[in-house]
Amino acid sequence: MAAKPPYALIVDTDAGSALALMHLFQVICQKSSEVCTDAVLAREVLQKHSAPTVVVVGRMHQRDAFLRDISAESNAFILVIDRGSSAEEAEDAFLAGADDVVPYGHSLRAIALRLRARLGLLNSVEGKILLEGGANWDASAYILDHADFTAAEAQIAHILISHNGEIVSRDKLSFAIDQRPWDYGDRKFDVHVAKIRKKLTHVFGEDASLSTVRSEGYQLQIDQATIDRLVR
Repeated sequence: MAAKPPYALIVDTDAGSALALMHLFQVICQKSSEVCTDAVLAREVLQKHSAPTVVVVGRMHQRDAFLRDISAESNAFILVIDRGSSAEEAEDAFLAGADDVVPYGHSLRAIALRLRARLGLLNSVEGKILLEGGANWDASAYILDHADFTAAEAQIAHILISHNGEIVSRDKLSFAIDQRPWDYGDRKFDVHVAKIRKKLTHVFGEDASLSTVRSEGYQLQIDQATIDRLVR
């Protein structure tokens, strides 16, 4: 029996871009992903698994040859993040087998909206609410990159960032992450928030504050000027 494939295969030699895409799939969309830095590794993943749902191709050598191969060999939806300097390079990606092409520099939210239109990703009620609240998507990816969060911490941090300035209850976190109400006395979120607070302080100093509001939940506060600076 073939191993369960990742939902998304990301092929990109740019570590920062790959990390942001992993954040999009794993933290925001709650989908598995795997990153490869070249065509050889990507082909090994495709041979080991059945086809992933989506393949995202960023910066790589011999991109168009790789696109021709995977479009012929799998039914995955192929999204190319194009770094070319001309319209012809994007056209070449389509001709080689891409299903959609996004110019480099588009926000994570723009990529998610395109994947919703094409694949139904984040098409739940919760996903639509998340997509409508467009602020802080790229700030969240930036913070994940610089604060060295674990996967669990990144999930919690993304929810807090998406509700910047608001108090987020333990119940809300529990429903979002564990799909169940919070059990009174469970200190799991307190432990994670303490670690998130320490990492945010180490990286951002006084530009970000995360407080525990007695009997209510947690409140992350990052001013808009700081968010704007993070995503430049």
